[in-house]
Amino acid sequence: MNKLLLGYLLAALLVSSITPAFADTQQNELPECVVITHCVRENWESSDVENLFKKALEAVVNTPRTKIVEQTDSYIHAEAKTRWRRYTDDLLLKALPERGILQVRSESRVGVGDNGVNQKRLEDLAYRLMTDQTQPIKKLF
Repeated sequence: MNKLLLGYLLAALLVSSITPAFADTQQNELPECVVITHCVRENWESSDVENLFKKALEAVVNTPRTKIVEQTDSYIHAEAKTRWRRYTDDLLLKALPERGILQVRSESRVGVGDNGVNQKRLEDLAYRLMTDQTQPIKKLF
């Protein structure tokens, strides 16, 4: 009986982790990462979050294999395809001007690990924003 219950709980956890976590645009923050081996969430501080968000939007639009599927004046949800195997990852950005923060989150939809792809995606985006280069510098992922 205990093994059956444990198997059911593990199956429920696995199924629930397959569904990507999207931000509720009415909430103030992006969801926390549940499986940290294939998800990265960071807070980037800025004195001009609105301008940083506009630059980030332009950078996401110009990122290869990435398309925006939902957008508001303070939220972006994009789907990014990995170069290898063309897996779909979710890239979320949320401007929180009242806190001086741009939240960014990248998560793989499948698997337990991501070979560092999500961290590299956020590092590339951060570099492009810091150097005012919205075009990709190099193809890291």
